[in-house]
Amino acid sequence: MLKGIDISHHQKGIDLGAIDTDFVICKATEGNGYTDEMCDTFYQKAKALGKKLGVYHFARPDLGNTAESEADWFIKETLGYHKEAMLILDWESGDLSNTAWAKAWLDRVYQRTGVKPLIYMSESQAKSYYSVSYTHLRAHETLSDVVF
Repeated sequence: MLKGIDISHHQKGIDLGAIDTDFVICKATEGNGYTDEMCDTFYQKAKALGKKLGVYHFARPDLGNTAESEADWFIKETLGYHKEAMLILDWESGDLSNTAWAKAWLDRVYQRTGVKPLIYMSESQAKSYYSVSYTHLRAHETLSDVVF
């Protein structure tokens, strides 16, 4: 099983070299217009340590933003990472049953980058809003065959 963490400016000062992880997912953007100040610092450190990499966008449909505008912001701010990192939608804010918004974001990122993004959410969200079984989620818990 692969072990990993997601980090943002809230973990400023973390010593990635002291953490037993296989991958690091860095917060890149949120909504329309916010870029995490620590994203590139964390990304470059994790890359230098030989970690598998990801960058994520914290979705804010609760602010009335369109999926396309948020995807475009994420794409613009992560151009240098597209061919070496997982691109990820962090889906935990607003109307989580709005699967059309999430799908539109994922489709837009794929169309514009050629990279199929992932979506992550809590297990309870997956069970509540999506027709996916916990057994199916557990089958892909390592992600190794899916993304790396």
